[in-house]
Amino acid sequence: MRARSLLVALMIAIGVAGCSDDPAPERESQAQTLSETQPDKPATHELKWLRLTDGIAPEQWLASREAGRDLGLYEGPVLDMGQVLHVATERFRDQPRMIANRAVQLEEMLREKGIAERAPRLIVTLSQVPGVQRSVESFAALTQQYYNLRLEGLGQGAAVEALKKQLGPSAPETNEP
Repeated sequence: MRARSLLVALMIAIGVAGCSDDPAPERESQAQTLSETQPDKPATHELKWLRLTDGIAPEQWLASREAGRDLGLYEGPVLDMGQVLHVATERFRDQPRMIANRAVQLEEMLREKGIAERAPRLIVTLSQVPGVQRSVESFAALTQQYYNLRLEGLGQGAAVEALKKQLGPSAPETNEP
């Protein structure tokens, strides 16, 4: 019984020691990347795909790929990428990880055909297709349609406009809640 009490007291002491009243604590430990904490794992920015088991936020993976180096979870580019993915998940019925993977796949497919478009920009571009007032069934389906239009010779803007026409008119956008 005494050992149990000591264990509980120790756990409480450890928990309290980890708390801070400082409203802006150093985020050094929070900003560490997976590759720094687990050296046997590949660097975040070098991962080809993001698996569910990788334990990396999709926004961190995409922003790190863009930067060409691993970024911490709370760095500006990662937070910005989180916003981009948030908008995309509102417009499509896919999860952020799937959107990130599909965008990277589309980037690579386009690159093979001599078309240079980066995954984060593709997410922003394709998120414009459904408009604010409706969602599209699948980001993956839209990426395939976009790819086909780009291979037909349409530029980025023309391909987006063609996709908007295919989906039909969207509800008028308003500023009201």
